[in-house]
Amino acid sequence: MTTGTSPQGLRYAVRRSGRAVAYCALTIGCGTRDEAGYPGGIAHFVEHTLFRGTRRKSAAVISGYLDRLGGELNAYTTKEEIVLHATVLKEDWKKAAALLFELATEATFPDHEIETERGVVLDEIISYKDNPAEDVYDRFESLLFQGSPLGGAILGTQASVKKITPDMLRRFVREKFIPEKMVFTVVADQDESLLCRQVLKLIDHAFPQSNR
Repeated sequence: MTTGTSPQGLRYAVRRSGRAVAYCALTIGCGTRDEAGYPGGIAHFVEHTLFRGTRRKSAAVISGYLDRLGGELNAYTTKEEIVLHATVLKEDWKKAAALLFELATEATFPDHEIETERGVVLDEIISYKDNPAEDVYDRFESLLFQGSPLGGAILGTQASVKKITPDMLRRFVREKFIPEKMVFTVVADQDESLLCRQVLKLIDHAFPQSNR
């Protein structure tokens, strides 16, 4: 495995796998514990709404982009991070990686798409309350970390999610989605030195140094 840090401060790690399938992930070091000043659950809401459109792609295009390549795109949120990840054929990893960076740096959070996704998140909160195992675990963590930023529920509450506005989502991303808080990883059947060069090009495109 080869690791490094780009001039922008974004850390990366690459590894040659020898397999036909490649995996890449963009991890942003902000989660539920980083929501001070925002309604609870905004990190998870951001994760959902990143897929609802960018400056170059609509939600429909994003949804089908990796499907057409025979790949998979997904994301998840924890108390400490948001992770965007993709699995594709090895020859398509750069397309998948470019999409991950586009989602993290060019999401537009259209108002009508936000309202659609708000309903999805509210339904998810209800479904967790109907699942005793999940509900008990959330209650346990809230007591264990009481008084700490780690005590908040990842999904937030119905009341807090209803308070989240598109402007809040945009501001959260501007503040938190910075290169110094990001780690990019890729596992693909390609020479690691070449992988590193290609990763650095992707980072330069996502975060032009002249704009910093």
